[in-house]
Amino acid sequence: MSKVEKDPCRADVGSESKTTTDHGVDALTGSDFTLGEYKMNHKRRGLALIFNQETFLDRPKMTRYGTNRDRKNLEIRFKELKFDVTVHQDLRRVDILAKIKEAALDDHNVNADCFVCVFLSHGEKDKVCAHDEDISIDEVTALFKGDKCRNLVGKPKIFILQV
Repeated sequence: MSKVEKDPCRADVGSESKTTTDHGVDALTGSDFTLGEYKMNHKRRGLALIFNQETFLDRPKMTRYGTNRDRKNLEIRFKELKFDVTVHQDLRRVDILAKIKEAALDDHNVNADCFVCVFLSHGEKDKVCAHDEDISIDEVTALFKGDKCRNLVGKPKIFILQV
């Protein structure tokens, strides 16, 4: 016998998205690996960092008009979701990386459910624009791998790039 589970991450919420047998085996792949759920019952929801890049040094034609509305809406929504929200405006590359390193090493992550980092900027396939220079997305996400960010091991680390 099999049962149908809804995948909450799919856009077509009402559709059947994953089938498992009564024995916990994925009927589509034959794998007995089942994804668990993240524990979201810590004392704090976590930190949400928002980097809003509206203007760009020596690139006035790249100004992002309207980005402050997006930033404000994200700030409101994450606060409603009980995140500690920190917003940074038009930071240079070195300052963004310093803020992200600080967040990755912060002890407050021990009692948090997860971490969120949002970039509102311009960018390309593998980079995002800071006020002065581009930043590799891999450089940002590497700071949150288990060997560098022990306090968030086993917890979701969510990166949102609006570029």
